[in-house]
Amino acid sequence: MNPRPEEVFAALDRRFPFATAYENDNSGWQVHGERPVERCLVALDASVDAIMRAIEIQAQLVVTHHPLYYPHLTAIDPQTLTGAVTKALLTAEIGLIAVHTCADRQPYGVSGALADAIGLQNKHILAPDEEGVFYKLVTFVPDNGAEDLRSALAVAGAGEIGNYEECSFALAGTGSYRPQGGARPLIGEIGQLEQVNEIRLEMRVAENRVERVLAALRRHHPYDEVAFDLYRTYRQGEELGLGILGDLPEAVELEALLGRIKEALGGVPLDVTGPENGQITTVAVAGGSTASCIPIALARGAQLFIGGDLTYHIRLDVAEELVCVDAGHRATEQPGVRRIADTLSSAADHNGWTMEVELFLEDPAPGRIV
Repeated sequence: MNPRPEEVFAALDRRFPFATAYENDNSGWQVHGERPVERCLVALDASVDAIMRAIEIQAQLVVTHHPLYYPHLTAIDPQTLTGAVTKALLTAEIGLIAVHTCADRQPYGVSGALADAIGLQNKHILAPDEEGVFYKLVTFVPDNGAEDLRSALAVAGAGEIGNYEECSFALAGTGSYRPQGGARPLIGEIGQLEQVNEIRLEMRVAENRVERVLAALRRHHPYDEVAFDLYRTYRQGEELGLGILGDLPEAVELEALLGRIKEALGGVPLDVTGPENGQITTVAVAGGSTASCIPIALARGAQLFIGGDLTYHIRLDVAEELVCVDAGHRATEQPGVRRIADTLSSAADHNGWTMEVELFLEDPAPGRIV
């Protein structure tokens, strides 16, 4: 079964919620797809080479990290690169989705993938966003219907805590009710008091998913009248933000670590400033253009920072204390592109989709060194 484009979009949304993208970002649909997806190409950019490859393999969908239209499109001119790519996608009937800052802000996303490539442990978000609102959903369901309801709520986005999915708490008890005229009781008769073995089911829901989860609750709950409570709480732990701070399994000499980083990122040239030797145990990473994270990395105790587009003056300010490794914008985000592809492959396996996912990676160091 080939998934519909909106099903692939939903799979990405479950892992990298599009509603968490920064306000000025353009994550999500760039060109709406309409055909069932037999082949999907995943790339960093909607570059000419990536789109040509998508056409070559007869893909129905392309998923990129960077948006094609950024910040926003005001006109389509086929004589421009963006316009030519748009025309090619429309002509070939290929949809395009961008998973941009919604992947940058997720600990599992771009920086998380970079941290895993380097082998970091005890990971935390480097620059967490401000505290956000969460809700606890409590509902009551017959014991033989609790598992189906829990699964449906999880699909809608409930029960996600950090790197864990489908988190819930269930407590057995007895519910009672007396159906009145007009009721359509699943169990019991009109006018008679009924007692039912029920489960009190609790799941956490992010603020941006409340409406979707409540819609799923009403759609999948077996009762005609759904009893539920929604408690407003606050984020427990660092949920969203930029970069990752973590520890190496053991102290590593700087030169050896630089070699490991270079190998992990495909042999890309490294622009290194700061102390020239010493043992490194604590590392901060942030994929993409992330010079603003350097002072935060120093303040949080990192000995080495890996990022892209690291500006001269910011690195100069910390040169006595922090090793800064500029591996380039593209190279530091490519592990995240692999993660997006892995997410889609896992979704295909989980849902029984016959969808091929191809990872398209360009030279991690674009241009040439002379």
